[in-house]
Amino acid sequence: MFPSPLSRREEPSTAANNNVIARGAAELTGWDAGLFDSLRFSHGLTGVDQDGNYLWVDVFLTMLGAIGLILLIMRVTHMLWNHMRHLTAMGHPEKQLYWAENRSAIWPWIYRHIMMAPLHKLKHNAGFQISAAIDNGTLPGRLHFIMLVIYGALNIAWCLALPWKESGESIVAALRGRTGTLAALNLIPTILFALRSNPLISLLQVSYDDFNLFHRWGGRITIVEALIHTACWLHNTVHGGGFEAVSKGLTMEASYGWGMVGTIAFTMILLQSPSPIRHAFYETFINVHRLMVWAALLGLYLHLQRHLLPQLPWMYLLFIFYGGELLMRGLYIGYYNFRLTKTSRVKVEALPGEACRLTIDLVRDWHPKPGCHVHIYMPALALWSSHPFSVAWAETETTSSKALTEACLESGAPSPHATKTTRQISLVCRARTGFTRKMYEKACQSSTGSAFETFGFIEGPYGGHHSLDSFGTAVLFAGGVGITHQVMYVKHLVEGAHRGTTATRRILLCWTIPDAQSLEWVRPWMDQILRLPGRKQVLRIKLFISRPKGPIQNRAGDSVVMYAGRCNAATEIENEFRHRVGAMAVTVCGSGGMADSVRAATRSWVEEGSVEFIEEAFTF
Repeated sequence: MFPSPLSRREEPSTAANNNVIARGAAELTGWDAGLFDSLRFSHGLTGVDQDGNYLWVDVFLTMLGAIGLILLIMRVTHMLWNHMRHLTAMGHPEKQLYWAENRSAIWPWIYRHIMMAPLHKLKHNAGFQISAAIDNGTLPGRLHFIMLVIYGALNIAWCLALPWKESGESIVAALRGRTGTLAALNLIPTILFALRSNPLISLLQVSYDDFNLFHRWGGRITIVEALIHTACWLHNTVHGGGFEAVSKGLTMEASYGWGMVGTIAFTMILLQSPSPIRHAFYETFINVHRLMVWAALLGLYLHLQRHLLPQLPWMYLLFIFYGGELLMRGLYIGYYNFRLTKTSRVKVEALPGEACRLTIDLVRDWHPKPGCHVHIYMPALALWSSHPFSVAWAETETTSSKALTEACLESGAPSPHATKTTRQISLVCRARTGFTRKMYEKACQSSTGSAFETFGFIEGPYGGHHSLDSFGTAVLFAGGVGITHQVMYVKHLVEGAHRGTTATRRILLCWTIPDAQSLEWVRPWMDQILRLPGRKQVLRIKLFISRPKGPIQNRAGDSVVMYAGRCNAATEIENEFRHRVGAMAVTVCGSGGMADSVRAATRSWVEEGSVEFIEEAFTF
């Protein structure tokens, strides 16, 4: 059961005794009883609208539960729909026609104009650039904006729903109680949404990017309410006893002192949270951010605990969330990366175009999924910091029972129960600033001239919740190192099309890179894909060289074609839509501008046929 102050409702008789309790507290702390009495609106529940606080807590929890239930119903419905499409289209190409068309007009309209839509015109993930290293953030999507406006407006409305007929000090006391309650309550989803292992990500199939957006705005609302809560206490304390009373309160009352510690920590979090600071100094930001979060949680806990306030059980829930998630992450890290006689190792190779290929040897079997990513730790370069990268490749081995293997050999079909595992994964990253730049330069300066090996370990996998198996047509766009998100999908779909385990009949990969040297980033893996059986029947690759240094030569045949210039997403999507087989999926992993152009092009066809858009942004 969710801890709630509803179980601690203050009886009127108890509230009436607050002044008596306050005088006793004054004697114990050495305060002048008369001064303490004049500060009755600064402490305790005098003037606090507890009934209103309980009401808005009930409303808030009901809303969160309703939203979660709606999202879960949508998730289950979408999952069942995709599963039915997968089963019926997998071995029956003639049935793809049914799934190529929309079966209602309402859902495609909602999907195009609300769920997929940017806030205004085309701009969504393209940042407002200030310099090469600094941007001013991105705009939320239309659906996210609507949800954030409603969320913010409700918090404002709840803060204004006060007993306005009372005296000024009483109103300020009511606002103090209201903002304090809401700040503590909003902190619960704010912390939950920040966790990498947030169970709602896989349950609701909502990306970490989306949860992180709500984490940032939930945090801002929480901090503003905490600052108003503190300002109300300061106002009534100064009004009742001057600044001397403020000084005494902070030094003689541990609850107020620790409350001020929490307020200062929250203020520091707010000051360093703007996107230009966060992106320009990310490694410094994340370490300071964590320290301030711990300081804020400690200050808030002791502030509530010293006065036995009814919000105290919420802190226990936060500590369970935070501590439990850290424990689970630690267990997974230990399992995949450490054994008594062996630890994981990382080999870093410098590649053309200022990029690095990382190959990680794990100590236990790992189950890779297309589209997943990991956080990598390399203490020699970044101490305890971790950095997220898409899993570009995994050398897998298929395991199954002997009986199943023999049965599949006799029937000529693969085992549906076969499991793919690996102990080696590969990542590719561009050298930008901080960790990636240090890693690239160390590889270039190594004794071999291009590579070095060090102790390192991974955390994950995360993501990989989107399956393309039920789509007859898949169009994958990649920009630069965004190809690492798509390579595993291409391999999986080509193999599935050949074995008859997916509905895939058409795959188009469009990759935009600055020069032909960048092909080396994934050349060994693409060579393996091009040798897969049945590849020519389903896969076409278009390479777009945005800054060619010479004439473009096509050497791999008609299924792999190079072009000079950038990819025109609208042209490619229109052509694939008009020649689609079954339902069509469009995915993109690249720069914000590229993702926005692919989104805009896809939206044009959502109401014309069964088309789904999937984006991997890594905006956090």
